[in-house]
Order: sequence, then structure tokens, then C-alpha cells
Amino acid sequence: MEPGDDDGDGSERGFPDEDELLTELEDVSLTPSDHQRIKDLVNGPEMDRIRGDDRRYLVAGAGGETGAATRRGIVYDRLDARTDPPAVAMQLEDFGLTPEDIELWTRVFDILCGRATHIVAVIEDFDGGYVWELGLLFAPTYRDKTWVLKRRYPDPETERERYDNGMAASYVELLLTGDRAYEWLDADELRDVVDEVP
Repeated sequence: MEPGDDDGDGSERGFPDEDELLTELEDVSLTPSDHQRIKDLVNGPEMDRIRGDDRRYLVAGAGGETGAATRRGIVYDRLDARTDPPAVAMQLEDFGLTPEDIELWTRVFDILCGRATHIVAVIEDFDGGYVWELGLLFAPTYRDKTWVLKRRYPDPETERERYDNGMAASYVELLLTGDRAYEWLDADELRDVVDEVP
């Protein structure tokens, strides 16, 4: 994040391990109307928009009115503009989810991960409310189609401050290394690394 950026919740939770994550998903208690809302969201016009494309990119990361959300928007726009092969980008917000629908987010994100051909996580720290998304991407089911675009900071002290969450770091180490993880320093570099995602 740029100095002064704030995702609003001040969360500093770590990532659950795979068993904890699956238990958490199973333990979400939804009402019949919640289940119907999820069905409507993931089978409505927005899903029709993405259904026929060869590449379906789910873009995860910080939301709200922040610099980090703006940079995630750069990734979304570049992926959505691809035409060879035909591609479409999606994010949770496209499906009408609001902060008031927080209990639905995990289920909808899980469904969208399953429908995406590629999942692209844009991360700038381990403190945002979106952190749980990365925990889900650590699961083997989704790890093989996940690309991570991780912001690199110009000095080691800031880098440590932004990513100072030992539990989070240990659980996403596989996501942050290897041939599907790219680092970027500024918006220009971010545009360049997006082009590395197939």
C-alpha cells in the first residue's frame, strides 16, 4: 500500500491451515435465503457474462476506496481486455456483494475459484480484510491455477512492516515463490507483470 492507504478493518489475522480453512467453510451457517442469494449471484447475468470465454480470470486483493484497490483494478482491466484467446476478468464486487454480505463472501469466492481458469492475487501486505482469500488459494485445489502479483517495497524495513505476519508468510510461501509469483514495485511494473500471467 501507499503510505496512508488503509483497508479499513485493521485486521492482522493469520492464514488458517488447509484443514482449518475447510472446516471454516463447512461451518458457515447460512439461512435458506442466504443459500438462495448465493445461487442467484453465481447463476445470474454476471456469470452469463463470463461463461463462454476460454480464459476466466478471478482477480483477488484489496477492495474499497484505496490505492491498493486502484492497483488491483489495473490488473482486472488488463486481463479483461485480452482477446487472444478471448478472456474475461471477474472479482467479488462484480457479483453485487457488499460489506453487509460478509457471511456470503467465502462461499461465493470458493465457487468463483472453481469456475475460474486462472486466479490472480494482487497483494501489497498481509493486513487487509482480503487475507482469508489467500488462505483459500493455498489449498491444493486452487494452488495450481493461482498467480500472485506481490508488491515489493523499496527498502527492507517497509517490506518487513507490510508482510510482518509469520503465520501468513508460512502458509503462503508456496504461493510467493516459483514460476507463478511475480514482484512489482510501482504501477508501471505491475502492468508489466500482469503480462506474465498466461
